Amino acid sequence: MSSIITGSDCTLTIDGEDYSCTINSYTLSFDTSAAEYQTLCGPIAGKGTETGTLDVTAAFDAGETPSLFDALWAAADSGANVSYVAVLGTTSFAGDAVPARPDVNATAGEVSEFTSSMALNGIPTKTP
Repeated sequence: MSSIITGSDCTLTIDGEDYSCTINSYTLSFDTSAAEYQTLCGPIAGKGTETGTLDVTAAFDAGETPSLFDALWAAADSGANVSYVAVLGTTSFAGDAVPARPDVNATAGEVSEFTSSMALNGIPTKTP
């Protein structure tokens, strides 16, 4: 019987700091494009490129210690990659991402949050 993974079984660490208590959700997504080659018998697909994205939605925490919003903003200013470890149950994914300045939105009567969509700098290492 497999176990059900819930949000309490997930963590996200960026540059060594665990931001799980600020983050509402994260998604690692991947896109593969196949190279197509035309032959006399029709097209064949070859290995293409694979890219990925780390999308994070979190509570707006600017000015807090630590602050994910401030850390991503500073990383985008510096141009340095951020390292991440995304843990889902007993499986972890580790790698580097190109920081993106977070978007900010606010709705009356709701907690303010931000989103950041970061391009992966390579495909993450998966363990186990």
